[in-house]
Amino acid sequence: MIQRVARAAATRGWAAAATTSVGASSGSSRRAFSDNVTYSGGQAGVQGGFYGAGGARSQASPQAHHRPEAIAAVDDIRRLREAMQHVSEMEIELGRLGDKVSGRSIELKSAIKKRLSSPTMLELLTRLKIKDQPVWGLTQEERELVKVAREKVNSC
Repeated sequence: MIQRVARAAATRGWAAAATTSVGASSGSSRRAFSDNVTYSGGQAGVQGGFYGAGGARSQASPQAHHRPEAIAAVDDIRRLREAMQHVSEMEIELGRLGDKVSGRSIELKSAIKKRLSSPTMLELLTRLKIKDQPVWGLTQEERELVKVAREKVNSC
């Protein structure tokens, strides 16, 4: 068998067909190898990958950056809900008073503005948004809460 492979290699012009032992258990088991190598996915490309790979193997993949601030903390969401609930209650009470100017309406408007523009609220919204979008790990309802809170803070 090996002799037939060697003769076929010589007549076809293959580069130096070599025989080598394969497996330690059987010394008589031999295979013919040559420089003519084919790949199951096609021929190897010049750019370090197979055709169709787009050179994916030739470039190192970029390092992922660890960003713990991109994930919402449960405590931050709880605080935002409480703050927005309090602001909502004050807005409802202000709506009941109507358009007439009174000491209570001035007090409520001031309290709403103070609550929304407090350093604590601004820090909270900063932690709950990254690149002007709500952070990861929020439900749709929580994402809307963050957006509404930011809009209210911006309107103060």
